[in-house]
Amino acid sequence: MNHAVRIFLLLFFLVGNSNLNAQITRSVLFLGNSYTAVNNLPQMVHDAALSAGDTLVFDSNTPGGYTLQNHSNDITSQNKIMTGGWEYVVLQGQSQEPILQTSTFRNGGSNLDNLITQYNPCSVTMLYMTWGRKNGDATNCANFPEMCTYEGMDSTLRNEYLGLADYIKAEVSPVSVVWNYLRQNFPNIELYQPDESHPSLAGTYAAACCFYTALFKKDPTLISFDGGLSSADAIAIRTAAKTEVFDHLNLWDYKLPPESAFNYFMSGGFNEIIFNSVNHGTAETYFWDFGDGDSATTPNPAHTFAANGTYTVSLTTTNCDLNGLHTSSTDTVIQFCSHTPTVYITHPLLCTYDTLWTQPGDSYQWLYYGTPIPETNQYLADYDRYGIGGFSVLTTINSCTEQSTDYYEFPAWSGYYFDIIGDPCEGDTVAFAVLHIDGFLSGTEIIDWFKNDTLLTSMANEDSLIITEEGKYECKVVNPAVDCAYDTTSYAIEYDCGSVGIGDIISQSEIFWSVFPNPASEKIIIDFRNHSLKDLAQIFNATETLIKEVRVTGTTQINIGDLSAGLYYVRLKNNSVPPLRFVKL
Repeated sequence: MNHAVRIFLLLFFLVGNSNLNAQITRSVLFLGNSYTAVNNLPQMVHDAALSAGDTLVFDSNTPGGYTLQNHSNDITSQNKIMTGGWEYVVLQGQSQEPILQTSTFRNGGSNLDNLITQYNPCSVTMLYMTWGRKNGDATNCANFPEMCTYEGMDSTLRNEYLGLADYIKAEVSPVSVVWNYLRQNFPNIELYQPDESHPSLAGTYAAACCFYTALFKKDPTLISFDGGLSSADAIAIRTAAKTEVFDHLNLWDYKLPPESAFNYFMSGGFNEIIFNSVNHGTAETYFWDFGDGDSATTPNPAHTFAANGTYTVSLTTTNCDLNGLHTSSTDTVIQFCSHTPTVYITHPLLCTYDTLWTQPGDSYQWLYYGTPIPETNQYLADYDRYGIGGFSVLTTINSCTEQSTDYYEFPAWSGYYFDIIGDPCEGDTVAFAVLHIDGFLSGTEIIDWFKNDTLLTSMANEDSLIITEEGKYECKVVNPAVDCAYDTTSYAIEYDCGSVGIGDIISQSEIFWSVFPNPASEKIIIDFRNHSLKDLAQIFNATETLIKEVRVTGTTQINIGDLSAGLYYVRLKNNSVPPLRFVKL
């Protein structure tokens, strides 16, 4: 090998190797409290990065005890965000906030993320996942059992931070995970100050190594800065950060690329359509081309097509992060014909087991919230096996297909309701009664009572059932003399005296439940802290109309993508705990 070739290969190796470890500069804003301020975490991240050949430009606002909600309302934090130019903004909540103030934690994080996106379009929100207290939180143990131990508090905090990260599509610096690894494998390294809450110098160093890895996406064993610790402890901590963070970077990134899927429904105006973008990525922008020369840039535009015809509507969504721009596009064909299909009902009022139908055509396709269902004829019988609103139909005549407006109507309420007082498991004699909003029954009702799914023939048409023992009890009421003669109103209750899993035998004071995220666009999660509660969650709109019912068993996810924007209430059918409110975006 000649001398020139040797020099070329040497230069090639040096350049290639330097690219692998090229110097990176990151601009980062830290918003937190004393957990960030103690031992000056941002400065320690800066020093660690510098020792590895990288640069951290930072600013911070860390008032003691601040929550994410505090930061979202704080002028100093707002101004620092609005300065712009940040590649990352780190958010750290108060140490107990995700558990004691779950809703405000999520709302505060969401509000901050919106502001960050507005003034720093391509920046990334990063959550500082904090840790459980060394021996749990005795002060709050009675009301929040998960806080009684380090393990329970730490895992709950972790889940709440990950839940928020998933909701706002953020990245996570999983400091608590590194701490947990060190507690298990290097118990001689003291991570806590004597208050068993704030970080010691070693605890802050562990956080700094974690942040270096999460921010720069580099191996923390490149760090030579020991932070005032012994060389052995510093190496152990850097190795922990490599094992738990660098080796699993994808686990802590909840950002999503843009996805330009959308659905639409016909509105009441002539050839008017409302479009809804779905499957949002991170900080998306939108460009709609309606195929008629008009466009829009909002997520959910309404558009009127001036004339009948065939149009190709396309949506292009774009977002950006530190890796640049990301784009996704899709399109669909929409027709407007000389005929306009309409959805009708067979009774003057919508009944529970009614049939929906439309005008005659050459072919039909029924839809539920824009999704095709099996029915392809003129009639949609027993519609409520799919849901209670949001039906439309595509009708084809002379090879032209047009969609009807969505049919939104709620079945007429029979006026019957039920009252249950007492608990046989506690020695009570329980009265299970059927009542009517008019204050009395008409006498034309057919009332059937069941115990453990067996008809109680001796109780036919009685308005009350006396319960003295455990079992499953159900009442079914139908009145042939009303507009919706075949509708059945029913109610079931179950007593299991050998279990504390049934909602009716859990003391109301023991039920701690929450709904998140709030506000929400596609889904909500119902969470019970103390019990794996079994019940029926009922969602009502602002006018107290029942929208849907979903059976819940412990933590349950509910799809709300089919709901209109507005305020809703969630109640438990078989428990009297106060309802929860959420906002559908």
